[in-house]
Amino acid sequence: MVTASFRLLPRPALVARILRAAGPLTVIEAPAGTGKSVLLAALAQAGGLSLSTDAAPPAAGLWDVPAVAQTAPLPTGARLVIAKRPGTAIPGLARARVYGEVSEFTADDLLLTEAELVAAGLAPGVAAEVMVRSGGWPCLLPAVVGARAEPEALAEFLHDEILSHYPPAAIAALGAHLAEPLRRFEPRLLAGLPFAHPGTALHPALAAVRAPLQHAIARRLAERTRDPADARAVAVMQAALGRLPEAIATFQGTGAWQAALAALRQSGGPFFLQRFGPEATERMLAGFPAGLLLEDETLVTTRAMLGVKGGDVALALHVLTERWGPRMLDAAAVLGDRDFSLPVRFFRLVLRIWEDFSLPVDFLDAAYRLHAEMSPGDDLGHGAFYNTVLEFYIRERRLPEAEHVALEAARHFGRIPVPVLSFFIELHLGLIRLMQGDTGAAQRQLVQAQRFLEAVSYACPAESRILAMVEACVAFERGNPDALHHFLAGEIDALTEGEIWPGIAEVALTYGSQHLLETRSLVAARAFLDRWRVRQERAAQFRSLIDLREIALMQSAGRWAEAGRMAAQLPSSVTLDFVLAGADRLATLRDRDDVAMALVWLRQLAQTAPRRPGLERLVASIIDNPHLLGRQRVAARVWQVHILRRTGHQGPAAAMLARLFGDAARDGVVAPLTEERQFLVDILATHRMREAVEAEDGARRILRGLLAPGPARAAGLTRQETRILRALAEGASNKAIANLMGLSESTVKFHLANLYRKLGVTTRRGALSRAHASGLLR
Repeated sequence: MVTASFRLLPRPALVARILRAAGPLTVIEAPAGTGKSVLLAALAQAGGLSLSTDAAPPAAGLWDVPAVAQTAPLPTGARLVIAKRPGTAIPGLARARVYGEVSEFTADDLLLTEAELVAAGLAPGVAAEVMVRSGGWPCLLPAVVGARAEPEALAEFLHDEILSHYPPAAIAALGAHLAEPLRRFEPRLLAGLPFAHPGTALHPALAAVRAPLQHAIARRLAERTRDPADARAVAVMQAALGRLPEAIATFQGTGAWQAALAALRQSGGPFFLQRFGPEATERMLAGFPAGLLLEDETLVTTRAMLGVKGGDVALALHVLTERWGPRMLDAAAVLGDRDFSLPVRFFRLVLRIWEDFSLPVDFLDAAYRLHAEMSPGDDLGHGAFYNTVLEFYIRERRLPEAEHVALEAARHFGRIPVPVLSFFIELHLGLIRLMQGDTGAAQRQLVQAQRFLEAVSYACPAESRILAMVEACVAFERGNPDALHHFLAGEIDALTEGEIWPGIAEVALTYGSQHLLETRSLVAARAFLDRWRVRQERAAQFRSLIDLREIALMQSAGRWAEAGRMAAQLPSSVTLDFVLAGADRLATLRDRDDVAMALVWLRQLAQTAPRRPGLERLVASIIDNPHLLGRQRVAARVWQVHILRRTGHQGPAAAMLARLFGDAARDGVVAPLTEERQFLVDILATHRMREAVEAEDGARRILRGLLAPGPARAAGLTRQETRILRALAEGASNKAIANLMGLSESTVKFHLANLYRKLGVTTRRGALSRAHASGLLR
């Protein structure tokens, strides 16, 4: 029966291989704890060889090299079996290797096999279990066989018998390899460690004892880092391995604040948060003294980044102004003021991502001048710069340029292991595709974004939520509202409270409000917009965006008069007079809000004054504007068809409508058409127009969804009666209704009489009361 010690386990096959090795020198090179000394004892017994443990090599026999940096040179003509650690230099050995005089054995050659254990007396089932628990590591056999097999005992054995042979920095390196075996650490950092092969699956010998070895490493490091010199050696190794949170914590534990700050800057300063997550950032910041947190610029910008990540831009700005004063509120001034360091100026630029603002003409020029000051090898900085201007280009509707800088950011981020930053680039590429009206490409980009998100080492609930929202919006655009419905029901509160970029917020506002208007009511859709107004900083960032979206909702709900009054009250240079002044202006608008305002007025005119001379030319002009989003262009094309039909140009209108529906079927873009249902229902009431659409299967499917009866039509009201009911809700007179619908007042009275009869009332007030009670007006 094999005893629990296994100290002198006979290994005849391995001993025979070594003794048969060709050449005068045989080198067994393996780290401490791999069984070299036990093997030499077996070789001495089997071969009748003398065994030396001196620092100077013998001329012949076995040499168990002591743990020194360098030994005495090999004697001429030496015939030796040498057992050494990888870090020990032996003068003369390299020359012998070059001349082919050396046979080599490594730590892997020293591993036991299941057959050896069975030959030593273990039952096959027991031998298999021992291999699973030890990986064949000879020195672990005493701990995994017999009564000492519990994990706690194994951890104690590893602490006492294995780790005691290694300096603290090496122990830290082994811990890093166990935590991330697939990470490609520099081989020199793991040199001399047992079975450490970075970039591949964990070696079976380490995998067998991973958990107890990690416990043993944590205990050994806790003991050794009480000594400041050892603590510094550990922290330097942790930093070299990229284990920066651990390095910072180790430096903090000894009061080495400047070294801790250097490690923080090495991690990217405020981008520590993207590397390691909010919780790790909070722990890291908590380890610094209060005075340093208020004064050091890296710590101040990191605190500001943490505020942004929590969705509180106002807090981030407060942190900056607390340190540098109110000058920080003027981003353009900070960018050009070299009294501020480059990292501070760059962070102020990055903060603009989360601030909604009209982009000054020279702001991008200032941003690129700042970019020119950055070090060529700073991939994190370059990627973050392109990531920042990406948001600006999206806001300016310069989507080809946005795509270009997104790809540049992806190239730089691809060189550094920060997958959450790559996630945001893929997410924004998906957003660009959605804005361009290419929903298929958008879906593919979001799949890539999901892959990067899965690679992040910390929990990312906010990022997962944003991705789910954009995925739901893409599905909604394609005509499937289910995912967006579920998102709005369960996640929208968390989304509005957390970090969100203006470009992504715009998508949430647009699609969420449209869905709620179509499935619930105008009240629900406006309440949804009000969620974004609740917090003060949200109101500052998105006020114009929300106001413009609310006007569009009023229009979609048939509240045209109220929408017109709201539009006239908005502080915008794009007034009704501006729009009517000429097509050239509309073709060159660039600002997001200016374009949206012009579209509000054109939509209003298309509904209330479709026969106005020159209106079709104005709409055609803005359709050609390159800064329109895909869905905005679809909507404008609908209005153009409506105007053409109402002005008697039936043939061009029918041809344009057929192209419009054909494009929608090809591109999978449905939601922009449903938002223009009021226009399309009116257009498609004409047989010629419906016939133009029904010729193609995909267009016919879209048509069926559009013409599904709403509550009013289901109640038996005609299209004209439904429009009159909505006009009544706005308090319109008979004359106003006649002007709106292009009818005579007597025809309006005829429709009113029929409406009252169907509702069982005799007055306007009664009609509105019954309509609200029956859900005919939402």
